[in-house]
Formats: sequence, structure tokens, C-alpha cells
Amino acid sequence: MYESTNASVPLLRAARAAAEAFLAALDQEGLTRAPERQSMPARPEGPAQGSAAGLTAYDPLTDEPPFAPDPSPSAPPAAQRMASLTYLGAVARINASEGRGATSKEITKFAKKAGYTDGKSVNGWNSRPNSPRAIENIDGARYLNAATHAWLFELAHELGITIKGDTTPLPLPE
Repeated sequence: MYESTNASVPLLRAARAAAEAFLAALDQEGLTRAPERQSMPARPEGPAQGSAAGLTAYDPLTDEPPFAPDPSPSAPPAAQRMASLTYLGAVARINASEGRGATSKEITKFAKKAGYTDGKSVNGWNSRPNSPRAIENIDGARYLNAATHAWLFELAHELGITIKGDTTPLPLPE
């Protein structure tokens, strides 16, 4: 199983640079890329180089992910973790900064940002009777539960990220 580590970041960057050089050579020969490929912004595939402290500051509510999130089962584990951090971190930030649960529109927005196809794709994160999960859905508002708050910071640490902004857990409405 492939595990992305900080040691693999230079290899990912080299592979990306080689692919970009290959595409540039095709462009020079008149073999242009597809229009949708030309308009896609470049984003690293693995953890970014951190700050002096070794951590990349990231606000899941307002910032673009530091590297491409991908929740698919075939994605590298770091990309899967980035997807979880992006989605769950945004819910935590909404809970703390707005003092309320995330709405279905916000869930859809941040699910897409995390690489999911839509808001329905993240329903598996929601708790059910006798099956606690990461998010409590109370009257349509989504709240991160206490166990998931702790896991969110473990994810961030594994990825070399520090979460910017308030993520103070809210007491769940009764």
C-alpha cells in the first residue's frame, strides 16, 4: 500500500515537473492540451512544505487545500486524509466561528471542495441511531462531535498542517 510521507514529496514534485515539461513540449509542437486541462489550476499532489515550524497553516473554511484532496478509495492515503481534513475542518470552523451547525448548502460546498461529488456523498459521516459517526445532524444542522474534534487535529498533525481559525467545539443542542 502506498503511504505518502514527507520523504516522498520530492518524488511527487519531480514527477509533476516531468509531466508539465512533457505537456509543454506537446504544446510547442502544436499538440495542445484539452481546454479543461489548460484552465485547471496547478496544485501539488502531496503535503506542502511547511513553515519554519514545519507546519502549513490552513483554514478549511476560507483557504484552498494545500494539496489535492481525494476521498476515493484508490487515492493515496495523504489525499484521503486531506479530503477528511478539508470537509470536517470546514464543519468545525462553521460550528465555532458562526456558533451554529452547518447548513445543507454549506455541506455541499465543502464536500465538493474536499473532492466529493456532492453533499449526498458525505452522508456517511452522519451519526445514526446506535451508530455514532463524526457528525451529528440535529434538525438539519451539522455539528462535529467531540471525538471527531480530537481526530481532526490528529489528521492535521499527520499531514504537517496547523488549522487556522477557531475550532472550539460547540455543546450539541438537545
